[in-house]
Amino acid sequence: MKTYTLEDLKLMSPEERSTLYRNAVKRLEKGGQSIVDLIDASGLPLRSGGMCMTDPVYLRIEEIVWSPAGRDAALAATERGLPALAGIDPMLQAELGMQYSPHDMGTMNAGYIVGELMRHLGFVDAGQGKLPDNCVAKTAMRWKPHRRGR
Repeated sequence: MKTYTLEDLKLMSPEERSTLYRNAVKRLEKGGQSIVDLIDASGLPLRSGGMCMTDPVYLRIEEIVWSPAGRDAALAATERGLPALAGIDPMLQAELGMQYSPHDMGTMNAGYIVGELMRHLGFVDAGQGKLPDNCVAKTAMRWKPHRRGR
């Protein structure tokens, strides 16, 4: 497998980097891990537009949101009256760095995935709310427990 440098990655289009990343993931034990690590550390985008559901960043956001720690963070934020994303946004920043941003609809997709989680946990939409200043996302949905009919 070819050895890539940061300069090689910079010369590639975001789509070419995305293809390289996906291929490297399929070959982790045959040299792919070093490519994955280099791309992750580079902070370079893997797309020029929005994210698709097969995008590595989208998939990582899903993993973080649906993890036990993500679920707990979302519920803790909800209990404090904040949007559930307020609990997860700092986790996404820590894990994804510059790859988590609004310019490629990353924050929108994170909100969508958090919405799926919260509905799964039995919550319903309680209107938009502002996120704390330390968050990348600016607004997101607040949630309340679903009340079953009487």
